[in-house]
Amino acid sequence: MAEIPVKVQSLVLAGGASKRMGIDKALLSYHGEPQVHRLAAMMEGVAGPVYVSVRKSQLGEPGFQGLRLLCDQVENIGPLAGLLAAFAHAPGCAWLVAAVDLPWISTATLERLIKARDPSCFATAYRIPQTDLPEPVCAIYEPAILPVLESRRQNGRYSLMLLRDVPLAMVDPADERELRGVNEPDEFRRG
Repeated sequence: MAEIPVKVQSLVLAGGASKRMGIDKALLSYHGEPQVHRLAAMMEGVAGPVYVSVRKSQLGEPGFQGLRLLCDQVENIGPLAGLLAAFAHAPGCAWLVAAVDLPWISTATLERLIKARDPSCFATAYRIPQTDLPEPVCAIYEPAILPVLESRRQNGRYSLMLLRDVPLAMVDPADERELRGVNEPDEFRRG
């Protein structure tokens, strides 16, 4: 008898310091509302419930009101902190992860990733066409990856490109523009 895959919940990675942008990228408006709220609502329809990974200093921000927040327990380790907080909250779940600085991502792109999910791998991620590498901030992380994440944190290796070193399913994006991050003011102004 085939094993039933574990439940998938969603995580918006919004705990970055936004140093290059100069203001919190989660609160930027691309489509008439703060990006963090737009992305959370989109993900809720794909794999709810949705949680938002934040730094401690973001907890009191009015722009995050009404969202389920998970506070990073470790500072200055990038998106790895958000994943560790998510697995601490629900270690038996898989996590659909999307970075808040992907303003062009669509529901269809998230649904495509869910449909392509391979629970026998440690993760399922979009392939970055130019490099043939996985896009770690638009991926599904399975519970089996948790020991790898913890080991990397303990060894001071925080990059989520660790996906290159684990059993991984990769999906080609239908529209690679949707996976383009916006990190600087000029990119935001160009839209």
